[in-house]
Order: sequence, then C-alpha cells, then structure tokens
Amino acid sequence: MKRTFAFLILVALMLIQCTTNVSLTDDTTWYEFHPANIYDSASLIGLEEWHSEPAGEYGRIEVRGDKLFYNNREMKLWGLNNTYGACAPDKEMADKRAAFYKKYGVNSVRLHKYADGYGRSGIQSEESFVQLEEESLNRMDYYVHALKESGIFVKLSPTFGVKIGPGDISRVPFHREIGDITKDKRIRATYGAVYLSEEIQDMQIEQTLNVLNHVNAYTGMKYADDPAIFCVELFNEDAVLWNGGNWSLERYPTIRKRTAQQFSGWLLEKYGSEENWRNSWGEEVIYVDAAGLERSALRTVVNLNRIKGLPLQRERLASGTVVPWSYPWALDDVMRPDGNLHALRQRLFDSAEFLTELQNAFYTRFVQAIRETGYEGEIVASNWQAGSTLGHLLNLHSDYQAGIVDRHNYFGGGNGDAFRNQKEFKDGSMLALPGKGTLSAGLQQVTDRPFMLSEWIHVQPNEYYAEGPAILGAYGWGLNGWDVSYMFQNNDNGGFRDQIIDGNSRWDVSNPAIMVNFPAVARQVRRLDVREAEESKLLNVHIPSLLEGKSSFLGDTEQTHDEKTFKTDKVPAEALAAVRVAVDFTGEFQDTPEFDMDAFMDGNTVVSATGELRWTPAPNGEDKGGYITVNTAATKAFIGFAPGGETFDLGDGYSITPSKGFAVIYLTAKGEEETLKSAAEIVVTAMARARNKGMEFNEEENIVLKPGGTPVVMEPVKAVVNLPVSGNLLVLDHDGNAITNERKFRKSFGIDGSVDQTPFYLIRR
Repeated sequence: MKRTFAFLILVALMLIQCTTNVSLTDDTTWYEFHPANIYDSASLIGLEEWHSEPAGEYGRIEVRGDKLFYNNREMKLWGLNNTYGACAPDKEMADKRAAFYKKYGVNSVRLHKYADGYGRSGIQSEESFVQLEEESLNRMDYYVHALKESGIFVKLSPTFGVKIGPGDISRVPFHREIGDITKDKRIRATYGAVYLSEEIQDMQIEQTLNVLNHVNAYTGMKYADDPAIFCVELFNEDAVLWNGGNWSLERYPTIRKRTAQQFSGWLLEKYGSEENWRNSWGEEVIYVDAAGLERSALRTVVNLNRIKGLPLQRERLASGTVVPWSYPWALDDVMRPDGNLHALRQRLFDSAEFLTELQNAFYTRFVQAIRETGYEGEIVASNWQAGSTLGHLLNLHSDYQAGIVDRHNYFGGGNGDAFRNQKEFKDGSMLALPGKGTLSAGLQQVTDRPFMLSEWIHVQPNEYYAEGPAILGAYGWGLNGWDVSYMFQNNDNGGFRDQIIDGNSRWDVSNPAIMVNFPAVARQVRRLDVREAEESKLLNVHIPSLLEGKSSFLGDTEQTHDEKTFKTDKVPAEALAAVRVAVDFTGEFQDTPEFDMDAFMDGNTVVSATGELRWTPAPNGEDKGGYITVNTAATKAFIGFAPGGETFDLGDGYSITPSKGFAVIYLTAKGEEETLKSAAEIVVTAMARARNKGMEFNEEENIVLKPGGTPVVMEPVKAVVNLPVSGNLLVLDHDGNAITNERKFRKSFGIDGSVDQTPFYLIRR
C-alpha cells in the first residue's frame, strides 16, 4: 500500500513537472492592456511639446564632424520604419500615425521600400520601375506633409533591388537572362547586380530623381528642396563584395562577359603585361571551370591537387576573360595566417580592389545626380556589410565616402513558423553579456561620420523586447555617441498593437512591450542624458595597406540572416559597454593596440568611462540574466533580471529595489530642458514581459504552443523606489492620459503592477 501511494505521488509530481514545462511562468496575475490610442490632447507622459513644428522650420539638419545639429543644437533622431504601401496611407491613418509618433517621442520616420513595387507594394506605376503612380504618390505626399507638420523628419529609402517592369525591358538588353517578363510582372536581378550594370544603375537613379524632382501637392515644395527630408538612401542592403556580386556573375552571361573585360583591362594596366600578371597571381589559380562557376572552382582550391581532375579553360587578359571573385568569407580567409586559401591571395586582393572601385563609381555618379536636383541633405550609400575584415572594411570605407554610415542588425526571435507551427525561436537576452547582439554593430562606427542604425529590433517572438530600446538607448545613442535610430517594422495602426504579432510580421515597434518604454527612452536619447565617452577606442584602418593584406586587427562576423554579431581580435564587443568605439581611416598604417577591459571592471561589472552606466552580465555564461543601471542627472533606470531583495543605488539619493525577475524601470525628468533635480514632474515607466492572452509556451524548449489572441497581457512589475523628494504618485491609464489613482509619498514609494494595472506613472513634487 505504501509503495502504491508513493508511486501515485511520484506520478503526480511528474504530471506537475510536465505542466510547468508548458509555461514555467504563472501569467494568471498579468493584467490586460487596453489603450484607447486617442490623441485629441496632450498626455501626461508624452513628448508632444518637444517637437519643433514644422520639421525643417529652422532649415536642414546639418552634419558637423560626427554629429547632427539642428538650429545650432546637437540633435539625435529617434525613429522607426514604415514600409511598402504603409508609406502611402490614407489621410486618416497618416494623421493618426503622425500624432501617435509625436506623442511617443519619434522625431523621424524612414519611409522604406515606398517605391519597391506597385499597388500595396508601393508607388510605382504598374508598368515601370521608374514611373510613379499618381494616386499613390499623392497619398505619400500627404503623409510626408502630416509628419512634417508634427515636427517629424523623413528619410527616403526607395527600394530593395531594381524590379524591372514591362515598360522597362528595352532599357536592359539582357533582361531575358534575368527572367521572363511575360510570366512575371516584375523581374529582379540578384543582389550585387546593380554594381555591375549601368543599365540597372540608371533605373535606380532615375526613379530617385523622379521623386526628388516631384512637387509635393501639400507642402508645395520639391522633395529635393524640403528641409524635412533629412536623408536619401541610395540602395538598401547590398554590397559588391557580398555574395551577391558572384551570384550575378554566375547567373548572367552578359554581366559576366562585360565585367571580365573590364577586369582584364584593369589588370593589364596594373601589371603592364600578361606575364607579370601571371607571375603575380600564380598559374594554379588562373582558370575557370568548364561551367564557368567560380564557386565550384573556389571549393577545390582548398586542396589544389583536386584541380587536376577538372576540365579547365585558361583565363587570359588578351581575350578579356578574367573574372573577379568576391566571396566575403574567402576574403577573410586570406587575411588570417592560418587560412586555407592563401594560393588565392593576390587574385582576391585584386578582385576586391577592382569591385570596390566599381561600387565607388556607382555611388559617386548617383550622389552627383542627386545633388543636381538641388538636394542639400544627407545621403546614405547602403547599409550592409561584406564579411569580417578585408571586404567588410573596404565596403565600410565605400559607404563612408558617400555620406553617413548606416547599418542594420537584429536580435533573437524566429520566423512565422515560430507562431504557426511550433518551431523553436531564440529567446535569449542581450543583457547576458555586455556588447552582445545588436549593440555589437557599433564596431562599424567611423570617427568623423554620424552613425545610424536604420533597421534593428528584437524579432518576434521574444520575451525580452523591452530591453532593446533600453540597452541601445543608453549605450548606443548615449555612451557611444550614435546619432540616428530607426527601429524596424512594416507598419502600425497609429497606436499600440492589440496583440504581440499580427500573423504576418516578425517586427513590430508598436508592440506594447517595446513602445511603453518610449516616453522614457526617447527623452533620455533626445535630451542627451547619457554622456558620450570623452575618448574613443580606435580601430585603425589604412586602406592601401589593407589592399596589400596588412591589417592592424582582424574581424569576425557571425551571421544568421539579419542577425549579426561583430567581434575583433583587438577590441571586443564588450568594449562598447565601457567606452566609445570607432573605426578610424588613417593616412598611414597604425597599429590597433589591444583594449584593456580590466580598467573598466568592478568585479564582474563593466563600468562605463563616464561612470553613469553599469552592466553586470548573467552568471555562469547563461543566455538569460544580467542587468544594467543608468545614473544620469535627468534619467535613472534599472534594466534587467533582478536577483530579488537587492537595492540598486542610482545616485543623487535615488535607488530602486525591484522584485525578483525581469523588469525595465525608468524615472526621467518630464521637460526637455529639465533634470530630475529641477523637474516638477517625473515620468515613471515600468515594463517587464508581454504576451497575447491565452499564449502558451514550452519555455524550456522555446516553443510557442498556442499563439493566443487579443488583448496583450502585461507582466506586473513590483519595486520600491527611494528618492530625495516627496510628493504625489499618480497612477495613470494605459495611454498615460488620465489619473486612475493618486497617493502621497515621502521619499519612498512602491509600485505594484498587479494592483495598479498599468506601466505608466507620474511623480508630482
């Protein structure tokens, strides 16, 4: 009997364990989030009064060195993306979005892929890539006008590749090599093709000029003349030294033949004779295989003996048949002493130099055409990368020569299958290790250029969305002095989303777990609360030396689609939590000394050079854990996984004691010119995790068992706040508009989301 009873208890315990594996978090105490998303009047938490209206009232945003200035004051742009047809909404949605963005501190919007197609895909005409559809363009005109009137600047990012329409085929003689226009309404060449074909370049340039020369029906100004147009992007996410360059050379015989002729002539000019060229490259690498696919040939070079079995066709300068190779990881291999492809060394160096010259020529021609419209604003070339060292740095220098340096990076999450088909997703935290994830993109900042991330976000699903704006706001646009942020999404409905995912998009800034933090983070960023480090740790790059295979450091890029982690052997990503890091393009070769992290360590905590930021990683190398504290004159914050019971001193008499678990808690002065000491009102936000109602997880395996539905439910945040003032704590509604409760405090108060049922509070002295 005892054995039977013990067995039943064991079975019961196993069943309980199985149940907790489904959801290790008790979310029954989470509260529903029901914002009204109405903007008829100024809110208690919003930044409505921070916007100078209209945008461009004082002229253009100017670049001075590595900073942006507007009306003679340093400026940060805190923004987000709209894409495709969302860039041309109807008037009601345009007005609603402008009000939504204005309230939550967004002062710039990237209109992305607005001319990437026709119909719901953008403002192109149905027949042609270069011609614009009048009704759609009129809607975009009104949207730009609405944003401008709300004090919101615009970045133009027209397309993601040139998509040739039926009306364009006469412009591209080799269009049949790309696709069959009779079967597909649009055909698109592969990545990299734009750098190798002037016909494709001409189409991209003409489309951009057609927009810049267009007179906005509502502002009465040409886009080129409107100071509210902050920046024009030439080409999204491409680089000639990325894999796409070789894909195009493999796929399109016309592009291959032309490029080989150009490259052969370039080599003859460099080496003076075919003999000198052959001696420099080495006979064993001067060939193509019978199918003309360098990728197959490249694989065989790892073992040169295997080449003997291939049917080879010799390349010759005289016949113009030498093809450049641009594989980014091969370019990395030849930079390393232990690389396997050193036989290809000179071939790859020459290829990289030649192809970069083609890319630079395209950008120069494009920039000149834009300037001829009268446009005087900022320009971004592209925002991609090409490997880790040789290709990556040549490409960075190419973008640097054209204008502002812009990059993309994402973190975590999964694809649509993570919600629909119970596929595993990445649910780690960037807090686990200083410099982890998206922040590591800062290793691409350049000393005397503004730095922009025009695409970044925690990809859905992820439990820790709230940490993204907090980490990058403090360390990117604060300590490291970055200048422009556009969190990525396709669209929104002019308010908080009513569920974590809408079934189609993995990127959503209007996710409540993200945007609840904007009233605090936007204030911190735009007011320059976190001081930039006075000195930079430089990654020294001398381009002529690089083209000879000499670099003062080696990079390492780990990439899974859009998610990238950047490292170097001299300056780790962790340095971004301590100092400002930037690439310096030098006039002569200079070494890059190794960075000493020990100088910024307090135990296992990284302390920023300014003393305002402290980052404690997760224990034992775990992928969830760690925390940050922010201690500035105008903003105090705790961000991360609290051990429970520990009080975090934030300076000036402020401290926070959060309950155990994940939380992002901010106290920030309300006014644009205020500090916590001078402010009559202090905005408080308290965010943790958010889920769809009814969502179920297997948290051990990071699988969504049930996606749930509306509304969003919020994990309550509990904490005790000590501060050097007394007054009233106002508990606000889900829009931060109305007061739902008010209580007096004397130098200390508690917040409890399970009781208060809100993430928004306001302190009145």
